[in-house]
Formats: sequence, C-alpha cells, structure tokens
Amino acid sequence: MITSDMDGTLLTGGSWDDRRLPLDFEEVLDRLETEKIHFLAASGRTYPSVRANFGELADRIDYICDNGGCLVCDGKVVHVEQIVPELAEKLDRLVHNQQFGQLSCCTEKGTYLLGGESWLGSVREQQWIFSLSDFHSLTEPISKMTVRISPQLDIFSVRQQMEDALGGELNFVVSGLQIIDVMKCGVDKGSGLRYFQKLWGIDREECMSFGDQYNDFGQFEASGWSFAMANAADEIKQKARFVAGSNDNDGVTRAIRAYVFGEQ
Repeated sequence: MITSDMDGTLLTGGSWDDRRLPLDFEEVLDRLETEKIHFLAASGRTYPSVRANFGELADRIDYICDNGGCLVCDGKVVHVEQIVPELAEKLDRLVHNQQFGQLSCCTEKGTYLLGGESWLGSVREQQWIFSLSDFHSLTEPISKMTVRISPQLDIFSVRQQMEDALGGELNFVVSGLQIIDVMKCGVDKGSGLRYFQKLWGIDREECMSFGDQYNDFGQFEASGWSFAMANAADEIKQKARFVAGSNDNDGVTRAIRAYVFGEQ
C-alpha cells in the first residue's frame, strides 16, 4: 500500500492554478495495479476536493481524507471519525473568544461555514463551500474542523493554546502556513492508514508513505517506508526514514519507480 499527501507532495506547482499530477502518474498507477499495490491519497482536504484532482482516474484509488476523519474505499465512504456537535461548539467558542481566526467544519460533502461567513481559502474550493446555521443542523457527521489562523498570530502558539484547552477531546495538527486541522482525539492520517492495513491484511513494512507537512507524521509512523519531500522543512524530514525529490520534480512517482519497481 502506498499513501501520499497531495499539496506540496504528489501535486506539482505552488498556486492552485498550477497544481497537477505528475505526468507519469497514470503509467505508475497502471503498474501498481498490476502488482496489486493499493494507492491512496492521504490529505487534510475534504473528499470532493481531493477526488477532483484525479479526474477520470478518481475511482481507481482510495482516500484518507480530512486527516483520517473520512475514509473512502471503492468510491464509497466506509468510515467517519465523528466530531459531535457539542464538541464542535466548544471549539467554536474557544476560537471566537480568543480571536484565533476563521473556523469551518468538514463532512464527506465539503466544508461548512457558520453564520454566513465568507470563505477565505482558495477560489477553487468555492464549489464545495456551504453555509451552516448551527452544528446540529448538519445531516452528515463532522469529520474534521479547520482553523484558518489570523496572519499576525504564531500558529504553533495557537495550536498549543487549543491543545491546552481541548487536547483531551480533540487532536490538533498544523497542516499549512495558516492552517490548523482538528480531528477527534486519536485521529490522524496514521489512524486512517491503519484502518486500511487491517481491512486488507497489510503489514506496516509493506506500506510506503509520502508527505511534506506536520500532519503527515501519523502516516510516517504507520508505514515502514516513509518519505518526506525535498521541499519539506528539516523538522519534517527528520521524522521520515527517507527523503524523496521535490513535488515540482515528481518526487513521489520517481521514488516509487526507484524503490518499488527497481528502476535506476
């Protein structure tokens, strides 16, 4: 099994308009399928957002979305680690009382904003952004919440403050320059990976993972062959067993060719 983060890892390019899969991704996927190796996208983004990156290949892979909060197999959501509305309300009060930034919640359908707030993220995501009157009005379970931190705040200080307040109930991970993702306690990409390991009877040493951010530590720990991207921070590289090439140099598919297919 191979799991790969998306932004800054599998996808090349910095801006949303420039991001694309490696040019040889379909060829590599064909060979992985021939050798009966599963490929999963492991992302902090919601399922519809991640799925859209794969186009006509979308049904040929599986997904660890919302940092392990929403798992998709064969095109169907098979497991959700739900954040109950009462706990979501606690986080909402904390974020707004401390003026940390904008809070949103995620489900298998997309991202919801409370009270008619305007979306501060990528325009590309706009098609999966919905308005929410209150957490109890959702018809599908909350699989992740996201705090988009105000630019003037230190993200690691904010993460620590949230951890001090709600760390016994929620898991907080830094997923980007201004992003803190929040999942149910014990949930991360690693817990998602272990779900599929159990489902398919795959050992840790039969797993390869790729990532470039702090929210990838969980999948690094759950796989025997962990790769940080060359474009990742040094602290992240220290958590991985190997370093792959950069995302803009198709580092994921190059590493798969070298370590799985034995190409020089």
